[in-house]
Amino acid sequence: MIVLARVIDNLKSEEGYRAHAYRDSLGVLTIGYGRNIDKSGLGISKKEASDMLRNDVRRTVIELEMSVPWSLDLPAHQRETLIELAFQMGIPRLLGFKKMLAALKAGDNETAAAELMDSVYAKQTPRRARRYAEKIAR
Repeated sequence: MIVLARVIDNLKSEEGYRAHAYRDSLGVLTIGYGRNIDKSGLGISKKEASDMLRNDVRRTVIELEMSVPWSLDLPAHQRETLIELAFQMGIPRLLGFKKMLAALKAGDNETAAAELMDSVYAKQTPRRARRYAEKIAR
């Protein structure tokens, strides 16, 4: 009788865990415990991608609450926008938007939106930045 738990444990030992993508001994792009993510391999399913996204968003929410505790007092649409910004650029980069965050904290939504649009970020992702600025300004 096959014991899948034993097979999994053995494969974990043989493959080793890698949190980041790497090229295996054959040059195949791989992640985790030997998951082939090259075009020739399995990649990841939509469900796996959704699970990863859900976990990443949860982590982002916790990090945002720890770094910007007053964000809990914002209206839902502004808080959600900050979460999305933090997810996209990371908390350290979001914290660099000092004028935007100060304006948002003060309730000056128009200035906060303008500060977001007056950034390298807005030049890199103009449509997305515009959508976020519109949400912040409401």
